[in-house]
Amino acid sequence: MITIDIPLPPVSWEPSRKGKFTFYDPREKEKRCVRFYIREQYEGEPITDYVVINLQFLFEVPKSYSKKKRALALDHKIFPTKKDCTNMQKLYEDCLKGIVIEDDRKVINISSEKYYAEKNSIKIAVLTFEGSCH
Repeated sequence: MITIDIPLPPVSWEPSRKGKFTFYDPREKEKRCVRFYIREQYEGEPITDYVVINLQFLFEVPKSYSKKKRALALDHKIFPTKKDCTNMQKLYEDCLKGIVIEDDRKVINISSEKYYAEKNSIKIAVLTFEGSCH
């Protein structure tokens, strides 16, 4: 199992936008930072087998929360609602492509969870799938 910890706030995928003369990726800066952390923690060749990916999106508890509400949030009794898990999955799956996994077509299962934590971060676990369907 490969584990990667990215100490950045989770962000959602956004489609390319049309500029004055060409298209551009509004998340290019964030993707570059995420890929930097992935390359820093994974030095092997991209995995060519089927893979399973688990993502944990950790959001810092809002400063406006009371001590009681903060404790509930850190105990996973209150969950963040400001971002969509599936849109975040797409961005981080794209960032893994070409570094940890050969192609996102080889992902047979992907799951994500979002929680509150002391600090913002993204935790990624990539497992090779040993099954075969011959």
